[in-house]
Amino acid sequence: MLVACAAPSSTPSPTPTASPSPAATATPTGIPTAPPSPTPTVVPGFIRYTSAELGFSVDLPPGWRPANCSPGIATTSPIKADEMFIGVPEADESISVGVRLIFVHVSAAQGLTPLAWLQQRAHPADVRIEPVTIGERAGARQATPTGDTTVLVFLARGWIYAIERTDFGQPDEELARVLPTLQVLSDATVTRTPPATPVPRSPEVVVDALSDAFARKDLNAIADAIGPCITVGGIPGDAASISRTRYMNTLATILNAGTTVRVQTRPIESDPNFGRFVRSTWSKSGQPDQRQDFVLRANGDRWSISAAFVRSPGF
Repeated sequence: MLVACAAPSSTPSPTPTASPSPAATATPTGIPTAPPSPTPTVVPGFIRYTSAELGFSVDLPPGWRPANCSPGIATTSPIKADEMFIGVPEADESISVGVRLIFVHVSAAQGLTPLAWLQQRAHPADVRIEPVTIGERAGARQATPTGDTTVLVFLARGWIYAIERTDFGQPDEELARVLPTLQVLSDATVTRTPPATPVPRSPEVVVDALSDAFARKDLNAIADAIGPCITVGGIPGDAASISRTRYMNTLATILNAGTTVRVQTRPIESDPNFGRFVRSTWSKSGQPDQRQDFVLRANGDRWSISAAFVRSPGF
């Protein structure tokens, strides 16, 4: 079961720019090559996203943005971070199987070369892993058996920078154009600020506030108890991580249609797979009651609702 996304300890800010540039060309290996330049121009029609904290930029197609369910910075020493980008509005964001995504992974190299980093990752046996040069940058790539690049990896400042696209077994020309736009910024541009310390909030405070908010059908108060991303699904069943905005829009429709929700604030139980949770009962006239569990997760000392699972009887 997919575990809910936690709010990142710090969130890089996008700095969109738009300036024309010559189109990328293709090398004999079939990989697009960005024009070598100390300050590369933006791919025509794309928008540049810059992370000052992680020291990279990437050009995104129109309509693409950082996902609310992006994991963000997990640790700073050693660095480990994952940024995720998606091509739908926040109100439609759902991360599940079959969704087109771009990932940028940043981690301490710990002695690994780009090629070794790719080789030590789990990957299908038939993929190609090989050295590659993009412009003036030496790195490595992972490609499908037909030669379509799915991952590009570079080494800078002792960190691994990898950009990856989802692979559904067929070429994706739009996302293929994104991969070579990954640029590592100079050390002078990296802002290594300590992550913001979230205001402490205990699990008890969260569930008490959630119970009261549902009793009053106060959507703003319910949203305040939820993180920016929430995992939803059934047990048993599949799960998806969706933006808080999408969840709240759906919830508003359900509550306005006459459903009432009673949150059982105590005890706060523990599940070996999901951690701490509380039960709730969803009732609507003419329909059987439904049990739904709200899972809690902490970002530092601040707890929030991170998942909502409908449990079938016996599970």
